[in-house]
This record gives sequence, structure tokens and C-alpha cells, in this order.
Amino acid sequence: MEQTEEYAPAKRSGTLMLHLLGRCNLTCKHCYMEGSPTRREQIPIEFVLRAVAECEQLDIGTLYLTGGEPLLYPELDEVLRAAEEIQGLQITLCTNGMLVAPRHVSLFCQSGVHVNVSIDGDLTFHDHFRNKPGAFRASEAGVRAMAEAGIPVTIVSTISQGNLDSLPNLAQWAWRTGAVELRIQPLLNLGRGTAISDQCLTTKQTDRLLLELSDLANQFRSQGFRCGLVGVSRRFLQAHPCGAYVCNGTGCHRGVEKEIKKLVIREDGTVLPEATNLSHRFALGKIGDAPLCSLVKRFFEDGYTRFDQFCRDCYQEVIPTWPSAVVPWDQILAERSHDWRPQSDKRIVVPMCGNTCALERTVAKDCL
Repeated sequence: MEQTEEYAPAKRSGTLMLHLLGRCNLTCKHCYMEGSPTRREQIPIEFVLRAVAECEQLDIGTLYLTGGEPLLYPELDEVLRAAEEIQGLQITLCTNGMLVAPRHVSLFCQSGVHVNVSIDGDLTFHDHFRNKPGAFRASEAGVRAMAEAGIPVTIVSTISQGNLDSLPNLAQWAWRTGAVELRIQPLLNLGRGTAISDQCLTTKQTDRLLLELSDLANQFRSQGFRCGLVGVSRRFLQAHPCGAYVCNGTGCHRGVEKEIKKLVIREDGTVLPEATNLSHRFALGKIGDAPLCSLVKRFFEDGYTRFDQFCRDCYQEVIPTWPSAVVPWDQILAERSHDWRPQSDKRIVVPMCGNTCALERTVAKDCL
């Protein structure tokens, strides 16, 4: 089984996640973004294009376009054309797949886009989980159309206690429809997911999930179909604290400014470091206020130190005693980010990352 970290390295190591809008055609029970047909937040196209244009300058090699439902973004064609022009930029579009039309298939082929489609079980469970009769069949048709056109499609499934038993059938379905990969995301206690947090997997169920996923990965490997987990393992974070944003040395694989691996632009234009649901008190600013490069520079001059200390505090308190093999690190940060208060007299020390990372923070002051 591939333990798939969300930030798999591209030629340029940084990641930019653009939440183009809050509007969605669904109101899924677990949506960490709380997307719905009534949401109206939307990033103006001029700011989206400016952010995409800065990817190379900021050492960003991976671009995620998401929402809400990105297929509802009026200027999506223009965004993809602009992203296509950035050499070496890997583009992934995250969608529920229901609205995929022939014109989208043609556009995705032209732009070299990878597509993540969220499917959470069989027809009955998926439609219930998505609060929409017919959702499964519409998404299935979208997946098949894209796969038949040669577009790399990854199925991303949220697994809770309600659909834990469906994993083998889900893998078989994903393979038969032409997807290239199945990635499993344990249910997170974020957004609307907080209302069904009693359905989050227990430690024992998570261990079972890992074993089943490993067996499926071995079963499908010879057919070129991959199975992986969205998340990060406790063992990895213990060996490489940089995965928890707390190892800041010369040997770390940093992307943006050598410190931030991921920039998130929320649907209201707020720019966040690393975690999508982080409290906006840690924001770099608004995308409409200045170019990303300027926001990043300001953040390291006034803001990063507090975020760094917050991550270190969480790491010291959580990782040594975390009971499961998988750590929902961004969920932990999001939950704690609203109430955290700095302790100025406390210095947190974390392990060296592969014996190559200095413990003291070294920050580039100028934009790359």
C-alpha cells in the first residue's frame, strides 16, 4: 500500500490549493468546506490568474483547483489555460464528477489535468452521504467519460464507520470504471463532519482499514491500479517533523520560501499556510491585497514565528502519545488553532529530520 502524503513532491516542491468558490451542487454530510448551493463566496478571476502566474516564482509545482464545486466556477476554462502555460506545473482538479460534460473532457485533455473525484461507497450509501438521489450515477458517468478519454482519474473516498465494510467493492468499482488510483480519507471532524463525528473511525478500525488497504494494494498492483491513504503516519512524523511543519533546517524539503510547503487560498480570498481549515488569525492576508509573493514575504517578517510556535506546541503535546498509526494532523491543527495562546517562555525542541535539519529556524527574507 502507498502511504500517500498529500504533498507528494513535484519538480518544484511547493503546493498551491485554490478554493475557487464556496458554491456546490451538493450538501454532503462530511464536507469540511461546508459547500452548498447557497454559498456565494468566489475568488475574482484576476486574483486567481495572478496567483497561478506566481507559481514558478514561488517554487510551486503542484496546483489543486477545488471549491465548492470547481466546475461551477464561470472562468474555469481561463484558469486551466493559464495554468497550462506554467512549465512543469502539475494540475489536479477536485470535483464530485456530477457535472462533467463533453466540453470538460475536451478541456481536461487539452490542459493535461489530473482529476480527483469523490465517491464514498455504493449507490445507496453515496446518495445518502451526499444528500442527493442520483448523485452516484451522475458521478459514475463523469468518471467513465474522463477515463475513456485518457484523463488520469483518482477516486477519493471518505471512510467512516458507516462504509468501512465497503472498501473491497469500492476498489473493484474504481478499477472497473477506469480510474488509475483509489485514495482513502478517514472521516475528519471538520466542517459539517463535526455533526457526524460519532462516525469517525476508532483506533482499532483505523488499523483494520490500513491492513485491508494494504491487501488491496497488493491485489491490484499487477494491474497498474494504485491504492493509498490520504494522510500522514505517526511513524513518519516522528522521523520527519517537517511533515508537521516544525522542522526548519537546511536539509528540509521546503517549497515556498523554503518553509511553507503549501499555500491555501480560501474562497473568500484568505491565504493560509499549510492547513485549509486553520483559523484565519494565522492568515498571510487576502489575495486581493497584494501578490502572493509579497504576502509570503510579509508573513516571514511578521507572522510566521507565531505559526511556527503553534505547530511546535501541538507536535509536542500530540505526537508522543497519539494512539493510532495515522495522524489527522491538519484536523488537529484546525481544532487547536482557534484557542491556542503562545507561551513566550517555552522553547519546543523537535527531533532532527534525517540528521540534516538544524533546530534553529532559517528563513529566506526575499521572495525566490
